Amino acid sequence: MAQPADTHPVRYEFVVEGDMTDRTKAAFPDLAVARTPYPCTRLFGPLEDDTALRGMLARFDALGLTVVELRRLPD
Repeated sequence: MAQPADTHPVRYEFVVEGDMTDRTKAAFPDLAVARTPYPCTRLFGPLEDDTALRGMLARFDALGLTVVELRRLPD
């Protein structure tokens, strides 16, 4: 369900399996990237609505990346 127009973007964190190349990271210009001590990469940032969230998940899938965790971050 889409958010009403008067609400603010929601921040999300995506944990992706493995290390990402610089080229793959460039596919997510709106997300900040942080490595973890485990073989995963964390990406986080705001998304406007549920449609943007589904689009982001589709982008991960299209690039062959496995999202192992997704969480909504507190405001």
